[in-house]
Amino acid sequence: MTTIAAIITAPGEAAIAAIRISGPESWAIAKKISGKILKEKQVELAWIKNGSEKLDQVIIIPFKEPKSFTGEDVIEIHSHGGFLCVNKILELILEHGARLAKPGEFTQQALLNGKMDLVQAEAIHDLITAKTDLARKNALEIYRGELGCEIKELRISLLNLLGAITASIDFPDEVGDYDRTSYINAIEACISSINKILETEKQGEILRQGYKVALIGKPNVGKSTLLNTLLKKERAIVTEIAGTTRDSLEELYNLDGFPIILYDTAGIRDSEDRIEKIGIEKSISIAQDADLVLELIDLSETNTEIQRKDSIDLLQDQRSSVMRSNKNHKIEDFDRVLADPFMGFARTLIRIGTKSDLEIKSTIKTDLNISAENKDNIDKLKELIKAHINLLAGAEHNVKINQRQADLLRQCKEALLRSTAATNLSEDFWTIDLRNAIHHLGEITGESLTEELLDNIFSRFCIGK
Repeated sequence: MTTIAAIITAPGEAAIAAIRISGPESWAIAKKISGKILKEKQVELAWIKNGSEKLDQVIIIPFKEPKSFTGEDVIEIHSHGGFLCVNKILELILEHGARLAKPGEFTQQALLNGKMDLVQAEAIHDLITAKTDLARKNALEIYRGELGCEIKELRISLLNLLGAITASIDFPDEVGDYDRTSYINAIEACISSINKILETEKQGEILRQGYKVALIGKPNVGKSTLLNTLLKKERAIVTEIAGTTRDSLEELYNLDGFPIILYDTAGIRDSEDRIEKIGIEKSISIAQDADLVLELIDLSETNTEIQRKDSIDLLQDQRSSVMRSNKNHKIEDFDRVLADPFMGFARTLIRIGTKSDLEIKSTIKTDLNISAENKDNIDKLKELIKAHINLLAGAEHNVKINQRQADLLRQCKEALLRSTAATNLSEDFWTIDLRNAIHHLGEITGESLTEELLDNIFSRFCIGK
């Protein structure tokens, strides 16, 4: 077995930096570079030496297998923070026989040594990358093992079912045929449980990746002002000059625990400016990928409807080509976009009237009127966004799954449906797709591991985790 080592704290100036060594030679390496005879559960204060040169005074924390994060012999060395001290110590450790750990390799070793399942391993990555408190809590719940246990229970129930059917195939005289109705009922119960878990997929996506909200409209309707008001900082430049925003701005906004990605986009209008045209095209692309589009309407404009129609006319050709080339859109979506291109941008569109503190001249019907300048109805806008998040996500399950887990659950469900469709055949045919379903559940929790699966998951981790 290989001994691996890496710095496990973030780079930069700090009071403390930490190095982890894991593997059969970890204690021996620590003794060589510190001169200390280490004992389990005994923290040591020591100088790390390279020959006669003292590199740093450190704290050494030894862990004896299997009572460690990785399940192997582990040494943690806590040195002074910064770049030079900790890297000099790591170089010395590598010179004494350890290998630099790959991204996520410590967690991978913990998985392989039975310290956690694959669902918990993924939760560690979620915990590190959590953008809000809700995302952190979700990651902690999964790390505690709730989701993994639920998947394992489903897998065990299917294994028991497979065992019973196999017994009826191998010992027909003693066991007899397995009741088809009972089999279908058992499979349907499992599918029902899978459907309940799958309901959390969208909310899991929002917690991990953010809910995308695009602010669009003609120039000077107040997109940048609204962005600054929500963020409570001057992030976007605001002037009365039309076309000030040439490129989109992307900012993370914490809305009561939901990570919102706000996009301030270039104003949509007919322009001969090459740079502004690029910005407008980017606005269209961002709006198409958004979960929610806020179309801003300037209430103080008397000709708002005309200007909005000009924007729609400008979008027709561009949106038509996009929709025709995108196989994910149905023809009825395309027809709807031709009627109003703004409606084709996202799952949901909300029309927001801006500058409500000024004299209202616009006749366009809006969903909510606000004044970003005076902060009028900004709280109502936040509640409106949250309502749409809940409508889209809307799952009451305790934990929210990720895309990999959802894809495997869908494959499991499809295999189970194929298995029930085969119940008019002999029992041997039932087991083919039943085994596939069991395999897919095992891929979620780690009972069915492949090298490719491990590489795909742990390559996303940072070095040192």
